[in-house]
Amino acid sequence: MRQGFFALLTADPLRGALRRVEARLLEEARGEALFLVPYPLRDLAEAWRLVYRDLGLKRGRVLYLRRREEAFDPEVAGQVAQSPLVLLAAEGLPEFLDLIRQSLLLQALLEVHRKGGGVVALGEAAGLLGEAAFYALEGEVRARLGLALLKGLALLPKVEERGRFLALSRLVADNPDLVGLGLLENTALRLLRGLGEVWAGGVTLVDAGGAEFTHRGVKGLRVDVLSEGERFLLPGLD
Repeated sequence: MRQGFFALLTADPLRGALRRVEARLLEEARGEALFLVPYPLRDLAEAWRLVYRDLGLKRGRVLYLRRREEAFDPEVAGQVAQSPLVLLAAEGLPEFLDLIRQSLLLQALLEVHRKGGGVVALGEAAGLLGEAAFYALEGEVRARLGLALLKGLALLPKVEERGRFLALSRLVADNPDLVGLGLLENTALRLLRGLGEVWAGGVTLVDAGGAEFTHRGVKGLRVDVLSEGERFLLPGLD
C-alpha cells in the first residue's frame, strides 16, 4: 500500500514555477485530483484545473465551500476522502481556519493521507497545516492555532519577507516542542513519515529543542538552511 504524504507548494500554479513537481504529483495520483477552496477562489481554482490538464490531469474537480455547515456535510467529506490527491488553497486564512476546524472535512483530509493519498497545500495555505498558523494583520505577522494535520510543526511560507523569519523564530523559542519550517517562494516540500524532502526552492528549519533559555532571551537556537534535493528528519511526524 502506498504511503500517504503531505506537500507544500509556495507558488501559484498559473506562473509555472513548479511545473515539474506538479506533474510528478499528478502522475503519482494517476491524473486524478480535487481542488478544495473557499468560494472566493472558485474561478482561480478552475483556472488551475485547466493549467493542470497540460501536466497530466485527467479527472479534476473543484469543490468550493461557502459556509461552515458544508464542512460537516458527510457527502462533501466523502468526496474529499475518496480523492487520491487533494489540493488545498485559501485566502483570508483565519476565516478559512474557522470554516473547516474540527469538521468532517478535516477528518476527510486525514483519511486521504491514511489511505495513501496526498494532501497538498498551495501558497499561503501551506501555513495552515501545522499546529500553529501564521497570517498577516495590519502589517504584522501573527500566529494562532493551526489545523494540526502536521503535529509538532509550525509552517511559514514566504519566510524571506520582512519580519517573517523573526516571527517564526519567536514562536519556536516560546514553544520549544514545535519545529519551525520557513519556506521560500517557489518552494516544494514533501513530508512523508518523519522525513522532509525539498523538491524545489529552499527551506529554513528552526529548532529550539537544545536551546538554553535565560531571563533575557534564548541561546543556541538551531537554524538549518536546506536547498533542493536535501532531506531531513522531522521528530514526531508520522
